[in-house]
Amino acid sequence: MAQRLLARVTCPNCRASFGTPIEQILDVEMDPSAKARLLAGQVNLVVCPACGFASTLDLPFIYHDPRKELALVYMPMAAGRTDLERQQAIGALSRAVMSTMPQDQRKGYLLNPQVFLTYESLVNRVLEADGVTPEMLQAQRDRAELLKRLLEASTPEDRMSLIQENLAMLDESFFRILSLNLEQADALGHAEVVQRLLEVRALLLEQTAVGRKLAARSAALRALQEQPTREKLLDLLIETEDPTTRAVLITFGQPLVDYLFFQKLTQRIESTPDEEARRRLESLREEVMNVREKIREQAREEVRDKLRLLQDLLMSEQPELLARRRLVELDDLFLNVLAAEIENAQQAGDQEAVSRLQGVWQLVMRLLQEQVPPELLLLTQLMEAPDEGTVRQVLEANAQMVDASFVALLEQVEQDMRARGEEGLAQKAAIALGIARAMAPQGPPEEPKTPQRPSGLIIARG
Repeated sequence: MAQRLLARVTCPNCRASFGTPIEQILDVEMDPSAKARLLAGQVNLVVCPACGFASTLDLPFIYHDPRKELALVYMPMAAGRTDLERQQAIGALSRAVMSTMPQDQRKGYLLNPQVFLTYESLVNRVLEADGVTPEMLQAQRDRAELLKRLLEASTPEDRMSLIQENLAMLDESFFRILSLNLEQADALGHAEVVQRLLEVRALLLEQTAVGRKLAARSAALRALQEQPTREKLLDLLIETEDPTTRAVLITFGQPLVDYLFFQKLTQRIESTPDEEARRRLESLREEVMNVREKIREQAREEVRDKLRLLQDLLMSEQPELLARRRLVELDDLFLNVLAAEIENAQQAGDQEAVSRLQGVWQLVMRLLQEQVPPELLLLTQLMEAPDEGTVRQVLEANAQMVDASFVALLEQVEQDMRARGEEGLAQKAAIALGIARAMAPQGPPEEPKTPQRPSGLIIARG
């Protein structure tokens, strides 16, 4: 949850005037998406509703990460303030952050926030707190530039020359950058870019040692996925030379790593006449046990973390504020832990504990429901409706949401359900679709305008 104010802006493209929310506080615990917006340069990104013209407003804000004790103020020179006004604005932002926190969580770092005059310097400080050094940033930029050059190479020979000249940069980090670009290009429908990226990836998988290792890892995982048996997992572990790939296989095949698995491995050891091969299998057995124990300890620590969070929520004077600050941690594991605690309290006959735990459950459910787009909530209601009359009532009660895009969503749901053989749900979607089509405004939906990123919109003054 970010603090937002409403500003009046004038679009420099079409001169339309409109109100838009602007962010002054980015708190990564209350709003886990805030960090991603900051790193993507999308803080105070504004789109004109009249023409689709988009830009960012160069306005002051504070970035707050209580876990890392970061209070970072962006105070651009373009804000046009005097030194006194700047100090007053910094103090106001710090006080605004503290006002959202329980008294016992307010710490000294909030009284002396770091101030940044440029957006890039603030982003670099956030990355530095994550352990990303300037050298690492430069290395990532170099990898991105190399990928660009590989994509722009006009012939396979030019690409091979680039590969041979830059083998040291073609590591697993490079492949992660390549995969991220591939996902983004595919999501944006850039078919030509996707094709070139696939060509580059295929060449790298074949021509580099890292690529061959990653290809072998993917092949091993596919083989285990296609044949998820103890025997297959054991064969793959014996065949695989790369310890990282073995660890990935053990993690992926964890349900198979049980008493019977170790029994089969022990039988292999005892039936192997070669002393060196036997020692290798014994070493593999120890490795599997160590990896399995690390996985189990990690799982136990995750459960302990959820129990500590639950206790904090039960003891907090402001449980909703704390829950919003820790929203990203309220996941399936937390709900499983909470459900188990409710069941334990019921079995113990502790009704007071049951009531308090159920209060936390209701709070978490409400906050999680807030994160679900209203269209999906409406779709869920329609899929749970017992009859056509109820479907009609639900749609009429939400008539403002029944437009061309919602009709398209229902069409997709019906197709998906039929493809999966879920005829009952497909029929419900078809009933809702028929009613929604009659209710939706006629005419083709407007084509969305593609946002641009030119210089800033103009904030109306006076």
